[in-house]
Amino acid sequence: MPRPRQGRREPRRDRAEWEVAADSRSLNETEDSSYASSSGSGDESEAALVPIRLAMWDLGQCDKKRCTGTRLVRHGLVQELRLGTVFPGVILSPMGRNCVSRADRQLIASRGLAVVDCSWARLDDVPFARIKGNAPRLLPWLLAANPVNYGRPAKLSCAEALAAALYICGFPAEARAVMGRFKWGHSFLSLNEELLEGYAACPGPEEVIEYQQRHVASLQEGSRRRERGPEQGDDYLDPDDLPSSDSSGTESESDSTATDEGGQGPLGHGARSGEAQASEAGEELARLGVSGERRDGSRSPEQHSG
Repeated sequence: MPRPRQGRREPRRDRAEWEVAADSRSLNETEDSSYASSSGSGDESEAALVPIRLAMWDLGQCDKKRCTGTRLVRHGLVQELRLGTVFPGVILSPMGRNCVSRADRQLIASRGLAVVDCSWARLDDVPFARIKGNAPRLLPWLLAANPVNYGRPAKLSCAEALAAALYICGFPAEARAVMGRFKWGHSFLSLNEELLEGYAACPGPEEVIEYQQRHVASLQEGSRRRERGPEQGDDYLDPDDLPSSDSSGTESESDSTATDEGGQGPLGHGARSGEAQASEAGEELARLGVSGERRDGSRSPEQHSG
């Protein structure tokens, strides 16, 4: 009886050949894994740019399509919190009694940073009692660069507030990553560069307040000197000495901020004079004492960054 024809045998490989083949398979698997990782969801790669936990309470007072906080959530950079949730890190809130400072760096690195997403026009409706945490903080005096409130002191959007706190606490790269989600984002950091660097160099909240007051006092003095004009023996204040009002930060875009910056509406071409900034700064600090409190001891809601 004839034997069944056997299939063609593979040539025998020695040990070295098998090791080369195994190495080749391992390399291919590694490359496939790397490719899958690099071509994964955009949210994962976006979040990798900011390895700090960022969160917000969304109170539903803003237009979702134009809210900066909502946009950061879509990009996977910010986590939404429910009212009543206790946040273990730093919370940017007008209920704070101290300014955020470099002293908060470790707490932000380990526990995170949160902001309240609400309308400036509806602060009285915010249920701050349900926004819970042990480290509420105020933001120091800064200029907004969002298209709605460009050049206005303290009227920051959620994204600007988060970026400012990150920068002040020693995370400038993370701050740039947050503002990089917006076409006008670079304007906020450039407009406030001197202030942010100054605040970041302060070791604690008291020094931050002192730096803030010196800066605003210089703005007010500059405004008075400009009104007087040059006097004999008195140097004239050059306009370049005042914070920049670059109109490039007013670029309008369909997904730019709107109601979460206060619903004020666009400010013409966006440029604001040094006198206007100094005047608003004076009105703001007139309500504040040396420690950053109002004369009656309560906090100024203008420090709120929602």
